[in-house]
Amino acid sequence: MIFGSAAAIGSGIEVAVEEVIGKAHVPTTAASAAVTVPAAVHLLTVRLVHARHFKRDLAEQLALPLAAVAILGYTFTEEWADLAAGLVAAATVAVGVSLSRRTAPGLPAVAVPPNRM
Repeated sequence: MIFGSAAAIGSGIEVAVEEVIGKAHVPTTAASAAVTVPAAVHLLTVRLVHARHFKRDLAEQLALPLAAVAILGYTFTEEWADLAAGLVAAATVAVGVSLSRRTAPGLPAVAVPPNRM
């Protein structure tokens, strides 16, 4: 399901591009849904398979489901749906990283060393 939804995002982008240049004769909302629905499914399946086992608190647990709902909501913004979905996905990554870098309550703050190659 994870890989299938990721592949469907790519196919949805193709539909959206074809709709913008006028080759696909589908409504704009359908072209938007071709990107946003697989993106939301991807976020939810990643949450079910992986994230629910490694997130520490409610804020971390809710990041992916809330992002999926937001992305689905942007389906109906028509020509802005793909851009909005991408911005929501990028913001979700930023929020997830910042939440995972927090220290647990009651523990001393520990600096995270930079990744050195």
